[in-house]
Amino acid sequence: MESSIPRWLRSPHLQTIGAAFPLFTSAYARAKTDDVRIPMPEAPGCFLHARAWWQEKRAPMVVILHGIGGSGDSHCCMRAAVALHQAGYHVARLDMRGAGNSAADVPSLYHAGLTRDLDTTVHFFADDARVANVLVLGFSGGGSVALKLAGEWGESAPPFVRGVASVSAPLDYTIVAARMDTLRCLPYRFHVLRSLLERSRAFAELHPLRAHYRVADLSRIKKFRTYDGEIIAPMHGFDCVDRYYREASSGPWLAKVRVPTVLVHADDDPMVPGSTVRPWIANASSSVRAHVTPHGGHIGWLAGVDEEKWIQSWATRRVVDFFDSLSRPS
Repeated sequence: MESSIPRWLRSPHLQTIGAAFPLFTSAYARAKTDDVRIPMPEAPGCFLHARAWWQEKRAPMVVILHGIGGSGDSHCCMRAAVALHQAGYHVARLDMRGAGNSAADVPSLYHAGLTRDLDTTVHFFADDARVANVLVLGFSGGGSVALKLAGEWGESAPPFVRGVASVSAPLDYTIVAARMDTLRCLPYRFHVLRSLLERSRAFAELHPLRAHYRVADLSRIKKFRTYDGEIIAPMHGFDCVDRYYREASSGPWLAKVRVPTVLVHADDDPMVPGSTVRPWIANASSSVRAHVTPHGGHIGWLAGVDEEKWIQSWATRRVVDFFDSLSRPS
C-alpha cells in the first residue's frame, strides 16, 4: 500500500525526525483541556493523569497513548488530538506511569508491556456520562501496549470499546531492543534513552523509597538492554531482561484480538522495520486490519510542510477513517 509521500520526502530518517519536530501544535495549545486524575485501584492514593479535550455534546472518547520515552505532550499525540477533535471526538492524552504529570502520583515507572493502566483509563472514561463509547490510539510503544491489551481482552473485550489503532508499534521487543542498541540506531537511542534516564532520576527524587536503583548509577547506562535489565525488569518482578522482552511483546497477542483493530506501519521504519512486524501480522486474527506502506518512517507519513499535511498525515487519516467506520459521532 502506498501513502502518497512526495519523492523528496521519502527518506525514513527525514520522516522520523520531521514528525518529532514541535511544529503545528498551536491549535492544541489553544485548546481548553482538563487535567484528569484517574485512580489506580491496585495502588490506593495513586493516580494516572490525562489531559481531556471535550466536545460540547456526548461523543466517543479516544484515549491516546504515547511512545516509550514520550508523554502525552509528544507532538504526534498533540497533532492526532487536533485531528480527532476536529472530527468530532472527545480526546484524552494519557501520561503513563512516570511520564508527564503522572510522575508525582504513581507507584512505579511503566514498562513496555504494562496494560493495566490503559485498561483502568478506558473504564474510567467509559463511566463518564459525556462519553458514548471508547476507542484507543497508541503511537510506537503505546501502540504495542494497546495491541497487547486488545489481545489480553480476547473474547471478553468491554462492549463499550469500539476499536483500537496502533501507529509504528514494535511487536517484538526481543528483536527491536537489540536493534536499538546497534550503531545504526545510535541517534534514536540517544534521544529516547536520555528521556528515560531523566525520567528515572525524577522518579527517584520524587519517590526515593520506591526506586531500587541509585541515581548516581544512571549516568553510566548507554544501552537499552542495560537500562531495562537494571531499572525496569527488577522494578516489575521480571527475573531477567530477556523474559521481560518476551512477556512485554504484543506480537504473540495479535492472534487473540477480537475488538476491531487497525495497525499502521512503514517498511522503512528505521527503529521498527517492517520485517519485524510482518510475521506477526500474518498470524493475526481476522479482527486486525493492517496498512503497511513502503515509506513513512517511524510515526511519519508526512506529505508536505504545511499545517494541514502535518496534522492530517496519511496515517492519521487512516485512523480517523477507521474510527469513523466504527463509531461515527452523531
